[in-house]
Amino acid sequence: MDEQLQQMEKRMNERFDRMEKMVADLIGVVGKTNAMVSDVKQEMSNMRSDIKGMEGAAALVDKRLDWQSAKIGQLEEKVAVK
Repeated sequence: MDEQLQQMEKRMNERFDRMEKMVADLIGVVGKTNAMVSDVKQEMSNMRSDIKGMEGAAALVDKRLDWQSAKIGQLEEKVAVK
């Protein structure tokens, strides 16, 4: 009977060891996933900043284009008058 109890205890300890390793592995996976999510969030934040900068630059280009179009229109009027 003692031998059977020892075998049961051994099997239980082996199972607990496996469960402990699985939990440790899972904690590692969660930690790596959290780090990757953090990196992605930072990249998204950087992209948003870049996009805002590009939007500002595009707005400036639009204003310059409008100004140049107006100037061309004025020049065309002057040429047409002569």
